[in-house]
Amino acid sequence: MTTERNKQIRNRRWPLFPLFLVFFFALCYLPGCGPGANEQRRASYLAAHPELNPSIRELIEQGRVVPGMTKDQVRAAWGSPPADCSTWRSNLMEIWDYCHHPGRTLVVFDEHGRVSKLSMP
Repeated sequence: MTTERNKQIRNRRWPLFPLFLVFFFALCYLPGCGPGANEQRRASYLAAHPELNPSIRELIEQGRVVPGMTKDQVRAAWGSPPADCSTWRSNLMEIWDYCHHPGRTLVVFDEHGRVSKLSMP
């Protein structure tokens, strides 16, 4: 009788557990989600820009950002800055804050839209 009672209690506690699992796995397979999203974003950008300098191409493949890269190249390598991180813009520069990036990285763009500096405050 005790085992039957335990089964009843367990079933009452977790009646929506199968639904939760389905929801969780569905979220992981949405586009732009999961570990393959970075590689997919980089590969898409590189395929659309065959004219890229080989050294810039290699940096994007490695997920690295260096001075001289354009905003689109930074987006390809790292993605857009997270929505909950700040960005600043003036006539002379724009700063993207990758606040969740290891060490919190600021990417400073000059007035021409190229990376002028990377800063890790």
